[in-house]
Amino acid sequence: MGSWEIAIAVAGAATALLTAGATVFSTGIDVRERLSRLRRPPAAPPAVEPAAAVATELGGTYDAFVSYAEADTEAAQTLATRLRAEGLRVFLAEWIGPGLVESLEKEAALRVTANGILLFSSATMNDAAIRDEYAVLLQRVHTGGQRFVPVLVDDVELPPFARIRRPADLRNPGSAPYDANLAALVRAVRPRDQAL
Repeated sequence: MGSWEIAIAVAGAATALLTAGATVFSTGIDVRERLSRLRRPPAAPPAVEPAAAVATELGGTYDAFVSYAEADTEAAQTLATRLRAEGLRVFLAEWIGPGLVESLEKEAALRVTANGILLFSSATMNDAAIRDEYAVLLQRVHTGGQRFVPVLVDDVELPPFARIRRPADLRNPGSAPYDANLAALVRAVRPRDQAL
């Protein structure tokens, strides 16, 4: 074997060692990043003010009460977070603070909310508590002038009283239609004195 062949072999071996070392180093960084993410506490959900406190404020109301089945919690949190980012006051059961009674907070919030949003999926009408909220939201439309907006988060047929209202279609998060429908929903529930 000539000296140039030895030099090529040595260079090839060095390249292989460097590549393997870089892979081990980058894998170590990836593992370290993943472990640090696991150690970080999850972001705390925004606290919902107790409904009684909202009711006692001058003209205190929630701009939207988001009703959802437990199976749709993630979609509800995404929607509520986006609505809050638009400056709206949103009631979401998932955000009820420690020490409060969920059913009482929901009931009080339903009394002081300006608009009702109900997420419809295959799980929605199978949940007795959500059927009750649906009934209250519909009753508020007729007695208090509240707007009720059905929101599709799954391919389902809406029940009759929801079907007669124009739903917001939020079945494809991250898409242009999702963003357009979300913008329309924000305009629908934004208080008139805050309209842009």
